[in-house]
Amino acid sequence: MATLFVDNLTVLDFSYLHAKRGMVGESWIVDLELTGDLDGMGMVLDFGRIKKAVKEALDAEIDHKLVIPQDSDCLTRLPDEDQVNVEWLYHAGVIRMKAPLCSSAFIPGTEVTKSAVTLHLMSLLYRILPENVSELVLTLREEDAGTAPSYHYSHGLKKHDGNCQRIAHGHRSQIQIFENGRRSRYWEKLWADRWEDIYIGSEEDLEGTYFIDEVPHHRFRYSAPQGLFELLIPEDHCYLIDTDSTVEHLAAHIAAELADEALGKHFRVRAFEGVAKGALAEAGVMRA
Repeated sequence: MATLFVDNLTVLDFSYLHAKRGMVGESWIVDLELTGDLDGMGMVLDFGRIKKAVKEALDAEIDHKLVIPQDSDCLTRLPDEDQVNVEWLYHAGVIRMKAPLCSSAFIPGTEVTKSAVTLHLMSLLYRILPENVSELVLTLREEDAGTAPSYHYSHGLKKHDGNCQRIAHGHRSQIQIFENGRRSRYWEKLWADRWEDIYIGSEEDLEGTYFIDEVPHHRFRYSAPQGLFELLIPEDHCYLIDTDSTVEHLAAHIAAELADEALGKHFRVRAFEGVAKGALAEAGVMRA
């Protein structure tokens, strides 16, 4: 018997539904340990196979999807054989999503937690791993960002030719802001609070605003290569921008807003999209 490990196997970027927070963007790093008998090559499992088959299985199940706890009292699944059609009732209002089947994942339980998702993914992996693997340890963890503030955001990119086009996927992202060349914890905290559990929507995709029990809700709708996507979400949990919500546009938006809020100062923004990737943008007056 032997045990091998793979740290940072992949990062799962997704959104999930929460009874109090509504729609929450998240990014979890995946670490893996496999224990079993050695095969004919003297291995538990070839690392190349792990990085391909195991990573692909995890990504296909959760990554860039809306993860929904199937046993929650907040959830109503509406009849629809061809699409996901769900309603989520929580304190702030209603979230409704109608989208292609590939855009969501239902997991057992009443809430989405690391332990619930871990058990769900382990059950999946045991079905695809070879018989010589007798034990599996899967660890889901957030990035250790130190003191860097972060925010949870959800969005959809209709022009994307991959899974980012799904209207309700998200990230847990750091934000680093430099004011006149110096790191500003004040501005970082302000933007982390401003975009806490937010849905960032493009004005171009906004179909209208509707009142449900006197609460205004935004309805977003667009067609993309995977199909038709529709989302209804409380207005208070939305942030509208006049571009698509790529991380390049988000970094530029933050920098421009900062330059408008603090005239005469120069800002450099490092906006992350999940873990270890993102975009840079600058705006404002550069001092000599």
